[in-house]
Amino acid sequence: PFGGVAELVKGLRRQTGSAARELALVILTAERTGEVLGMTWDEISPAGDVWTVPGARMKAGAFHVVYLSDTARAVLARVRGLSDRYVFRSPAGDKPMSEMALLMQLERMGMRDRTTVHGLRASFSTWAYEGDKARADVIEATLAHSEADKVKAAYNRAQFAADRKALLAEWAQFAG
Repeated sequence: PFGGVAELVKGLRRQTGSAARELALVILTAERTGEVLGMTWDEISPAGDVWTVPGARMKAGAFHVVYLSDTARAVLARVRGLSDRYVFRSPAGDKPMSEMALLMQLERMGMRDRTTVHGLRASFSTWAYEGDKARADVIEATLAHSEADKVKAAYNRAQFAADRKALLAEWAQFAG
């Protein structure tokens, strides 16, 4: 439940290691695990406030822009310099960290029976919808969900940049 997210993020701050930082970024960006696992430094804008995920790593196949909150940027600052390529590099070499690292992080914190990594996206979605935090289009665009209505999808090219940025900033404030 989204009411437990702040407790989880608070616990992650007390943890050491990249897996805790990576899980925090998954929460703060509401992105899919694989998108964060493969995140590279060159995907982040020079100002550090925008992360552009290439279409090859996106479920729908199109690039996705993520507006990084100040809290998300602070997480990235903590891991900057640990790897030249991957933001969260595997200890086993120059490749991304594995999904198992995130699951084990939840296990170490005694949270694995209470949530899944992907379930944290549902926490964001539920928080946004139940709190009436933004229009449905904005929430769904933030989650990189494809428009089901084919006609609407063909005509609507809105990115909702300002609304998505504000929504993720509010989520970061809620999450702690």
